Amino acid sequence: MTTAAPDSEAAGDDTPSADSAPTRPARRRRRARWIVLSVLAVVVVFGAVAAWLGLRVLTVQNELTAAQAAVNDVRKGGDPKAALQVVADRSAAAVAASDGALWALAERAPVIGPNLKAARLASRSLNELSAGLAVPAMAALDAPGSEPTLQRLLPVVQRASAEISTLTAEIKQVRQSPDLVPQVRGGVDQLGDIMDAADPVLRLMPGMLGADGPRNYILAAQSNAEVLALGGSVASQSLVRFADGTAKIIKQADSSQYRNGVAVKSDIDKSALKLYNDYLITHINTSVGRPDFPTAAKTIRAFWNRDIDPDKVDGVISVDPLALARVMRATGPVKVDGHTINSDNAASFLLSRAYQLYEPKVADKIFKEVAVSVMDKLVAGKVDAAKLVPAVSEGVQAGSIMFWSADPVVQQEIAKTPLAGILPTDNKESTTIGVFYRDASLGSKIDYYLRSKVKTTSTCNADGTRSYTVSTTLWLDLTKAQNVKLPRYVTGGDPATKVYRTQLFVYGPPGTTVTDSPRRTEKSWNWRPTDSTDLGRPVPSFMTINDLGAKKVTLSVTFTGPAGEYGPVAVRTTPIVHPTEVEIGAGCVG
Repeated sequence: MTTAAPDSEAAGDDTPSADSAPTRPARRRRRARWIVLSVLAVVVVFGAVAAWLGLRVLTVQNELTAAQAAVNDVRKGGDPKAALQVVADRSAAAVAASDGALWALAERAPVIGPNLKAARLASRSLNELSAGLAVPAMAALDAPGSEPTLQRLLPVVQRASAEISTLTAEIKQVRQSPDLVPQVRGGVDQLGDIMDAADPVLRLMPGMLGADGPRNYILAAQSNAEVLALGGSVASQSLVRFADGTAKIIKQADSSQYRNGVAVKSDIDKSALKLYNDYLITHINTSVGRPDFPTAAKTIRAFWNRDIDPDKVDGVISVDPLALARVMRATGPVKVDGHTINSDNAASFLLSRAYQLYEPKVADKIFKEVAVSVMDKLVAGKVDAAKLVPAVSEGVQAGSIMFWSADPVVQQEIAKTPLAGILPTDNKESTTIGVFYRDASLGSKIDYYLRSKVKTTSTCNADGTRSYTVSTTLWLDLTKAQNVKLPRYVTGGDPATKVYRTQLFVYGPPGTTVTDSPRRTEKSWNWRPTDSTDLGRPVPSFMTINDLGAKKVTLSVTFTGPAGEYGPVAVRTTPIVHPTEVEIGAGCVG
């Protein structure tokens, strides 16, 4: 009887048989080989994934860099349409490169993850702004046909709005990560600021343009020939109704139709009435005399509702000939009373030549007709979309286009933008100084010839306080020989002996006080006490006498504020025909 040897593996005994099983060292070597191979496999796979991810990151970086180059080309005068298409194509490639499960997985990794997420969101945001909004919007504006512009444009805005809102929220969240490297943070911060600005506009625009029911806006036309803080005399007004994707002027008026001299109901601060007198609320022409567009807009609405039409007004839009001239780059010329008005001659014709050819009422009527003709072209879609956006943007930045909404939600969204015409209430983002002018030549239209320069310097004082000196120079670019040839209603009196005066109002930074101000000079005197305040700011003001022949008057005032946070210096001035030359000198930093 033969007895079989027990199965060592079944019995759990790892002792090999003498003649067939591998030795223990051999088994260990085999296991080591598998471990090494496994590690090598992991290394190879990880390396492949890392290489793939690295290539994708480089692709995203290259595509976004190319898109940025296209944007910079537009700033240098390049073709906006071509550049937008480049941005759309490049950002689409960046979106494709940052898509997929592996990228999503890598976004969860510490440190590198937030940077990858930021790059993906930047790509998607840039693509949505370009391919999802700008390119189709331009196509809608340029599309042939009889359909009104807004009916073509609103669906594009509504489609893009939801996606841009979502991306805006996601970018805001990723910007809070402390792990973003400088290169990524710089780009995503810049794009995030654009998204923050675009989001509320896109959300609110359809309703503002009548998608949810008719909206009535007063279009107030200012004349910079009679300069006031926000531009010039409110020469004419039109009520524009937006409804169902259309815009139509339904009523018009001019200053002669109002009960001028009788104050409208107003909640204007006493400080403003003390500084500017009650002309702010007794004459519609001078309702823009304070450098705060909500004040002017509410006053214009009050005049309109009292004297012209009691129906609801949803907002006020202000434009001047300087804005019209810019917009006419996109709409092309218009013909009025045999004259061809275009972007090159609009300002000079409407603010000077028309007053030499016509009586004031006729000149104002021509101004109104030009404004209406330009608006008709915009509504009908007879416009070069690529030129329209920069033209409007320039007008807003210059203060020649402003908007106020009676809807508090809308107004809150635009309040911190240049469109609102509101001075900042603190110095955190910028230390903003205001220099504003008001014609005091008793009804003249001489300010077509007004010229000005503003220079600011800042000083960090030893006690921690901060000082800002503002020097303003005014003059008339007009000789005596030219002056005597002007009509009486342009000069405002006898052109041979006329003395021209301009009031100057300097708004210091919030929280400062006037520490140095001239009380009287040969060509000026203090018009209001140096302790005058308005809009939470100190406001010294002066009356200047402007000689003919480009003789200049310069006034300087210094404001000093306590130690604290001060942003970079910015200067706002009255929009005039020849823009104020602003020089912000080197000074206190930090």
